Amino acid sequence: MKTKKITLIALTSLIGLSFTVVELNEVKGWFLRGSEPSSYEIGIVEDSQRNGKVAYLKSINPEIKNKFGTIMQSFSAEKYLDSKLKLTGYIKTKDVTGWAGMWMRVDGKKKHSLSFDNMGNRKIKKTTDWTKYEIILDVPKDSKSINYGVLLSNEGIVWIDDLTFEVVSKSLKSTGKTLPSEPENNSFEK
Repeated sequence: MKTKKITLIALTSLIGLSFTVVELNEVKGWFLRGSEPSSYEIGIVEDSQRNGKVAYLKSINPEIKNKFGTIMQSFSAEKYLDSKLKLTGYIKTKDVTGWAGMWMRVDGKKKHSLSFDNMGNRKIKKTTDWTKYEIILDVPKDSKSINYGVLLSNEGIVWIDDLTFEVVSKSLKSTGKTLPSEPENNSFEK
């Protein structure tokens, strides 16, 4: 564990970033998942631009291709049933070789996805400064959980800060997909 801290401090000094290590591989309330989570790392650093601590997700396998990691969290949807929910967060990236995105998924019974947006249609690529992003999704009456986080495909590092939730007007357009409540056009005549 100490070796990783020393390595990260040396790396941030070499590339001139305004970060210092506070805690490594543990972010209270958050966990690491993805298609190959062992190729990624999460942690907390101080960031002078954001005036405090921010979380990060970075690749630690220089040979990773077509895989992703995510720093994420899940909570009960009960408080938000039959509403439209906006997730807002700030993201900064460096050397992202695939893409990054904030994401949110609303699940029903047996973790069946009811609505989802991972910013796949507005990907964050390469190196970017702190930028505010938003996701707006429906939370249907039969929702059970809300899952959210930030993903990183392939290599790079993503910093995240100040993720917030807000119930918004149902008239606002969703940024992602809401699954239909029943099949449609099964005869292909429409």
